[in-house]
Amino acid sequence: MTFFYIVSILVLLELGLYLVVNLQRSKFQWLITTRDELPKFDQLALEKFHKTSFDPHLGWVRKPRSSGTEQGWEGPINFSIDATGSRNNRFNSAPAMIAAFGDSYTFCRQVEDDETWEAQVADAGEFGVLNYGVGNYGIDQALLRYESIELPSSVKVVVMGFVPETISRIQSYWKHYLEFGNTFAFKPRFTLEPGGQLRLVENRIRDLSDYARLPEYLSEIQQTDHFYRSKFRALQYRLPYTLSLLRHPIKQTSLLAALAIRGCARLLGITSEYSENQPFMQVMKANICDAQKLYRDTESRKLLAAICYRFKLAAEAKGHLPLLLIMPQLLDLKMSIDRENTSYQSFYSELEHQMDVLDMTSCFMETDFEDLYINDQYGGHLSVEGNRMVAERIMTWLAGKDAIHQP
Repeated sequence: MTFFYIVSILVLLELGLYLVVNLQRSKFQWLITTRDELPKFDQLALEKFHKTSFDPHLGWVRKPRSSGTEQGWEGPINFSIDATGSRNNRFNSAPAMIAAFGDSYTFCRQVEDDETWEAQVADAGEFGVLNYGVGNYGIDQALLRYESIELPSSVKVVVMGFVPETISRIQSYWKHYLEFGNTFAFKPRFTLEPGGQLRLVENRIRDLSDYARLPEYLSEIQQTDHFYRSKFRALQYRLPYTLSLLRHPIKQTSLLAALAIRGCARLLGITSEYSENQPFMQVMKANICDAQKLYRDTESRKLLAAICYRFKLAAEAKGHLPLLLIMPQLLDLKMSIDRENTSYQSFYSELEHQMDVLDMTSCFMETDFEDLYINDQYGGHLSVEGNRMVAERIMTWLAGKDAIHQP
């Protein structure tokens, strides 16, 4: 009889978990099942992505002469891209001396064209600053874009700006395995050969028709992407669901609890910013923790260091002075308050022996840093004030480079 009760409880638990996961899956992309191994593409959305963002080499890019609007914390935020692919700002009437490449913290999401740190540097320095940042880029994509673009001869400095989480992004080949549900985003990546040389693995999806042929490429993509087994398969719900939950019990139960609270709040009509954002914040925190672990992994550090060094060599070959700019996310700072030094700070501190590095972490930590960020759905991009602080530090760095100011 006892055995019967135990089996009954296990069956009920399995059935309940199966129903909850599959019910929430359609409402929250970070719950994945075996159906997400080969997701169905929304053809209209895919065609729009292909028209507005797709790039066969880099994966995606801001198209020249495009513009857009996104919802900011206090209202709509507008952006526009010039004919070269750089974000516009009204201070760029003078010849460009700086070109910036990187992720959304370089593009400067959530602030207007004239409020980016690039625009503020251009205003203070009275020279042009080109902004080639692209949301969700890793330093690998940003480097490849820099290597392939023809910059004006007036450019003397190239800034490579990114968040610490770039150590994860450079090991991603299909973003869906790192950011569940980001199914359109395929990208190139570098791997490190036994001799320490970088090898470029080109983007496998080169045209709209390649999405339809994804099953042919899937095995190759899974082998190339670091996160297919370490994250995607590890957190995927497969029968029996109970065992799937027990593979990562704390992470999985915390996320299910946050979704349950959000669902109950919606049902009762008492939703709040906290209940709505908590599930995604659980994911964001986990991502930051995962990135910190990679900074303690020898092979991951070697790969990132090799990419940074390739940037240095590429800049020097073009006659540019390279600068690495590290801009922590809000959660990076919140999760490191009780630590004197984070794993990523140690990494970039060591890298300073080889090239110029400007890590904004300590500078931000000396302030009431929450004012430097906007409480957006992506975990907090820099506010106008945060971008101003970055601009000031870059201007201070420039002041110490006499060669830059020589005619």
